[in-house]
Amino acid sequence: MAEHWIDVRVTNNTGTEVTHLTVKHRYDTDHYDEQSWSVVADGQVVTGLRAMFWTGTFRTGKDYWYIEFIADGTKYSCKDNFYCFLTSDDAESGGPVMLTFSKGDLTVNPPRSSGCQVSVQS
Repeated sequence: MAEHWIDVRVTNNTGTEVTHLTVKHRYDTDHYDEQSWSVVADGQVVTGLRAMFWTGTFRTGKDYWYIEFIADGTKYSCKDNFYCFLTSDDAESGGPVMLTFSKGDLTVNPPRSSGCQVSVQS
């Protein structure tokens, strides 16, 4: 079993400035990561979140992602049980996980493994 940390970059693709942006990552029920930003301009990429996960025999688990933000006075979020997997290939790459969000969806693109997408709603 190996513990890994990976940087997360978050891109606002809403077409407008957002406020009260919070991104959460949870590895199974073992570990929780969270980062918030007060204001993020449209097209801006923000950093500061690092996600921890494990890989190995009997240890590769679900990586849950959650986002919420306010755009044009409306609060948006995704479901809280959305997950995809980070793998040992992602850990070895040295690259970040890229999260891109809009008023309609959140896309998670790990450095090497398959990406995933979830609906974002008001």
